[in-house]
Amino acid sequence: MISVKEKEATFKEELELIFDDTIREFTRLCVIFSPDYFFEDCPASTSGKYHPIDELGPDGTIIHTKKVVTVAYELCRAMECEHNRDEILAACIIHDLRKKGKVSTTGHTLKEHPNLAAELVEEVQSDTQMLSNKSFKIIKNSVGYHYGQWGTDPWVKPLTEYTLEEQCVFLSDYIASKKCFSVNYRRGIHNGIGL
Repeated sequence: MISVKEKEATFKEELELIFDDTIREFTRLCVIFSPDYFFEDCPASTSGKYHPIDELGPDGTIIHTKKVVTVAYELCRAMECEHNRDEILAACIIHDLRKKGKVSTTGHTLKEHPNLAAELVEEVQSDTQMLSNKSFKIIKNSVGYHYGQWGTDPWVKPLTEYTLEEQCVFLSDYIASKKCFSVNYRRGIHNGIGL
């Protein structure tokens, strides 16, 4: 079983990029309430078709998520949605937390995982009522629509109808899955110090 401390430490740097205390705490709770398998054995791709080799191991989705946050941090400025950067970064951290389901039964990515991650956002908001309606909507929708044209119901609409925030999360996810990015992450090591 993965401890709360281990889950928090995994995304410590990414959470610190969120300036708003409430949005940061909300995102931290989503991380804490995510399935343990995400932190134990969750390759970003089991086929190797859609993600680079560094994302194919047990830490693959963690590495991928860190890349997505890195891309989004810069991309939201270029897309002129920097005023909602905290919500965008929250959505990027949350978007794949249920990649293999609420509980991993098949060991593979579920096509409906954007909906499952959006449900996580709903569950934490329902329990805490932490977020404003605006922040909740941006985070939930950006998580739900992060699959772009490959999304499934209820998260399907033309890319031309995406908000800037939804586009930013989708594009960050898409770009980060390419072979041109890397991040420095090893299990059990945080800022060069063992956990």
